Amino acid sequence: MASSDRKKLEEIADDFTDSFPAVFRRVSRGATHPGSKKFDPSRVVLRIAVMHGPVCMSGVCKHMGISKPYMTALVDKLINEGLVERVPNPDDRRVVEIKITDAGRRVTREFTKDTRETIVKNLSSLDSKDISTLHSSMKNIRKVISRLDQDRSSECSHGEDV
Repeated sequence: MASSDRKKLEEIADDFTDSFPAVFRRVSRGATHPGSKKFDPSRVVLRIAVMHGPVCMSGVCKHMGISKPYMTALVDKLINEGLVERVPNPDDRRVVEIKITDAGRRVTREFTKDTRETIVKNLSSLDSKDISTLHSSMKNIRKVISRLDQDRSSECSHGEDV
């Protein structure tokens, strides 16, 4: 595999990991989902907290397409694992934000590396043309999802939207 293809596959892996909640929410709206999950959504919360943190819980709920009670359960799990902490928003004490801990950063690095490697492995049989096409497609998907999400109003009173 060419070095440039490897780099594109790594970017595609990151794109899948970062975009999956928004893409899944968009394409599965109104569908019935099976109860079993093949990934741990709490790890997605960690990635969001690393990329944008501290982040408000309601903004992460919207980004992932999950309910506030489910988000509370995910955050409680992450707090119990020592991976995040709840912090008050300095500008609005009614807003609760999630801040990642050093342990959370380590877990996120491992999760990202493992996920990236799995996706690269699963896609490595593609030829260079298909890799380039998929790479461009993922970039276009992220742009489109970003545009769709710009239309929604933020529940956070400040900071960067997730």
